[in-house]
Amino acid sequence: MLFDRIEDRLDNAAQRKVAAFIAERADEIFEFTCDLIRTPSVNPPGDEVAVSRVIMDRLAKLGIEDCSIAACLPDRPNVLARVAGTSPGRTLLLSGHIDTKPAGNMYEWKTDPWDPVVIDDELIGLGSGDMKASIAAMIYAAAALRELGEFPGELSLALTADEENGSQYGSKWLAAEGYIAADVCVIGEPAGVHEEWESIHLVSRGAALFKVVVIGTQMHSSISDQLPAVNATLKMAELALKMQGELRDYLTFDDHEYCRFGPTVNVGVTAQAGVTYGVFPGRAEFGVDIRTIPGMTEEQVQADVQRFLDDATASDSELDATLEWFLMVGATEIDGNDPIVQSLADASQQVLDRTPRLDAFPGATDAAYIQIAAGVPCIASFGPGFLPRAHSPNESMHKDGAAEAAMIYALSALDYLTKEHGTTA
Repeated sequence: MLFDRIEDRLDNAAQRKVAAFIAERADEIFEFTCDLIRTPSVNPPGDEVAVSRVIMDRLAKLGIEDCSIAACLPDRPNVLARVAGTSPGRTLLLSGHIDTKPAGNMYEWKTDPWDPVVIDDELIGLGSGDMKASIAAMIYAAAALRELGEFPGELSLALTADEENGSQYGSKWLAAEGYIAADVCVIGEPAGVHEEWESIHLVSRGAALFKVVVIGTQMHSSISDQLPAVNATLKMAELALKMQGELRDYLTFDDHEYCRFGPTVNVGVTAQAGVTYGVFPGRAEFGVDIRTIPGMTEEQVQADVQRFLDDATASDSELDATLEWFLMVGATEIDGNDPIVQSLADASQQVLDRTPRLDAFPGATDAAYIQIAAGVPCIASFGPGFLPRAHSPNESMHKDGAAEAAMIYALSALDYLTKEHGTTA
């Protein structure tokens, strides 16, 4: 049985009551995860109405009455919920996004992306680990504390839209409109890079996104060997290769304990060139994605990239390249001594019989807005699933991940909220 020995690792009656609530509903949590997968919320184009209704219905079924929809557009709803204790105290926010990436190459899927299937203990389905299992787990963790009744403080949920396409209608809007308020937040992105439940991620790396436009000579292609001409496509290719090999050396950053590999440079994440046959290409462009680490600012990254381009054009009289900046989402970091870190570590030991290490999440998360804009320190990622399988055909996670996450969230929330008051009985 999944949780048959967990009582041996629990310290008090409140923990045992919370754990019993989750253990008795492990199959229900799994089925709810499957219901969420069956409800498409693909972004782009972006429409979370159907999945938000499934979530609101389940919250009502579990007796969580303090819940609402907050949306700046009718088809981009965010679900907010709150379970208040019986005395004042801290507020813990659990947050996850309810949209998914598109399924992508359908011919590579072994199953229907929206028909969850278990094969060899793996739950396969679009959004399984990224992050509908976390959504299910957070809802049931809140229900467990509601059932417990007596505890200090408050457990809140912010289940957000639009995370997979920039968070404009999700956490960014919620933070700007004052909907986000808590002492600390746990975001349920997949915690595993090499294995599930690998790390508690204290850092969310940022993302600097921009294009480089290369100008050449647009002309009739039949005379390109008779007149001076610059092929923008070939110049773009040369510059892209040079940038991939050299740009990282131009970037200004300090070594970071949890970002052992520093920033990641991805050149050519998009590319466009030329017009059609018969036209010598006079314009080409490619997109670049830099995953930044704490301490790297937008102004400095932009200046570093421009310095690289200035040197490249100075060394090649035929190169005409211009930087078109899109945006930078900042990196975040929470203090490793924050009480939520120990609460998550202790709950993981109780549930998984091991303690995940502390590390950095490779990607960007909603922490960029919850922490930077709203001022709520964030655990950038701690949830079920396996990051390399996210955004991929046949996305999958262990079938027990949602129930494990619900147990970890419920026990860590109880510990975090009660520890300050010494109420552990």
